[in-house]
Amino acid sequence: MGRAPWHERGPYVVDKVMPDGICKDLLRYFRASPPRPRSYQGIVDLSKRHCDYVEVPSPENVLIDEIVANQVNELFNVRSQTLMNQPLLIYRYSKGVGFVTHHDEVTDIELERSVHNGQPVLGGDITTVLFLNHPDEYVGGALCFEKPAVELRPSRGTLVAFPATREFMHSVEPIEEGERYTLLGRRAVMGVI
Repeated sequence: MGRAPWHERGPYVVDKVMPDGICKDLLRYFRASPPRPRSYQGIVDLSKRHCDYVEVPSPENVLIDEIVANQVNELFNVRSQTLMNQPLLIYRYSKGVGFVTHHDEVTDIELERSVHNGQPVLGGDITTVLFLNHPDEYVGGALCFEKPAVELRPSRGTLVAFPATREFMHSVEPIEEGERYTLLGRRAVMGVI
């Protein structure tokens, strides 16, 4: 029996993908930058998502892309790449609601609203989430998937990768204390290996 197609597999969790030093550098960059509130479907609504973000500068994107590409391509048996002009985003979830259950497919309303609100729209086929701080630095904040039912609070440097489709509904549990930092990106599948 063969493996399921790439868009039906995941979420994958790979420990120690990102070196500690790069995680710390990204956290320093976030703290030195002015964060912006992150929207859900193009609207900032703290009852649905309590998160802010900064965009990662281009030089760091290249190094991170090399690290993530190798993992994603091997896990999903695909050739993937980042999308041109699409940033990597550092997310900070502070005390509050987290993020309600959602999928990562781009919607028409999100695209329409982005023209006016300046929010980045992250398209692509595979979502990558790199955890930048340790789970003992915050309470709550688990990344939860509905199918399969999985609850994740991984260590710093861990990669979680999954198809950006409606089948992979997920949420971020409320943060009760501290702050949770992740690096979010999307990859386009260019072919199957």
